[in-house]
Amino acid sequence: MRRGFSIIVIALFVSCASEVQIPSVVNVQNVNNLSNATVNSLVYTLPVTVVRVEIEAEKTISKVGPFYRYSKKMLNVNSVVLEDGEEWSLKSAKLQTIGQPDYSKRFSVTSSGSNIASLLSLNPEGVLVGVNLKSQPNNSSPLKSNIEVEMPTTDDVSFDGVPMLKKQLSKTSTAAMAEETANLIYKIRKRRLKILASDYPVLPPDGKAYEVTVSELNKLEKELMELFVGKKELCTVTKTFDFIPDPMSVNNAVLCRFSSQKGIVSPTDLSGTPIYIEINIDKPKALPSGAMATDDKEPLRQGLFYAVPAKGEVKIVDRNVLLLKKEVLLGQYGQLISLPVELLQKDNIRIELDPATGALKNITKESDNSEK
Repeated sequence: MRRGFSIIVIALFVSCASEVQIPSVVNVQNVNNLSNATVNSLVYTLPVTVVRVEIEAEKTISKVGPFYRYSKKMLNVNSVVLEDGEEWSLKSAKLQTIGQPDYSKRFSVTSSGSNIASLLSLNPEGVLVGVNLKSQPNNSSPLKSNIEVEMPTTDDVSFDGVPMLKKQLSKTSTAAMAEETANLIYKIRKRRLKILASDYPVLPPDGKAYEVTVSELNKLEKELMELFVGKKELCTVTKTFDFIPDPMSVNNAVLCRFSSQKGIVSPTDLSGTPIYIEINIDKPKALPSGAMATDDKEPLRQGLFYAVPAKGEVKIVDRNVLLLKKEVLLGQYGQLISLPVELLQKDNIRIELDPATGALKNITKESDNSEK
């Protein structure tokens, strides 16, 4: 009897002990303030905001036509390419902000008990994007790619593909070939006009055939005309540059250089004129900060750190010509704020941060399933 009673007492004790929950305790600290941040902790990083600028330039290749001397005489055309050449021009500038890890803002999260502190969502570089998120947000940004692509030159442009009739090729002089080609251009124009005027006994059977016929005549005329007026071919190239605004340095720098002969070149290539990046910061009034009075028996614990970014105006300037002006948010000019530690000690709170600035995007509370 005593043995059975003892077993019941032990079972009740074990049952009560299993129902005792470990108190939820969370603390977040900068790893620079810790002697050991690699044991029993989760580490996240806040980002430094990078301004990524995309510069697009266009290359124009001019090629002289073999019959350019006869353009005025035979076709009454004045706008003619007179010499082979290549020339670059700036087309556009775009920018966006992305985040890179700021290793001076790495934080260690330690916790015990039931809470969401262990449910951190980090991007591949370890930057915090949220806590207790149901799905990983799409934080990908276009890759910075400045792969050198071989651009065509005047040597790559030719007139070999232009269809020539036997009557044209049989001529023994350039002037005679040009005259025969000009006559063919006039014949093409005449035939196209007759089709448009429905002046043929047999016309294309439907609208599509009509469209194809006229399109082919236009194409042939263009190719033959290029023998007189020359060719101009366009090709574009885009290069991307990353600039990290630094509160401790001057935010007016040479982003890259531009040459009408070479296109977009590096900042150190003095053959080009400078393209500047200028950043003006509208720094917000900082919140008061300082030591807080605490009970000596219970040290101060801190919650999740996030950034309140500052607004900046970014200008991209080609010498003295404004290419682009845009307002952006920059995390490194802002202030670090600690969320109430109680938020992490709950299990139904969802927190989302901006991976480019470290700013707090939203805090949501999940509905209690027991209430449904």
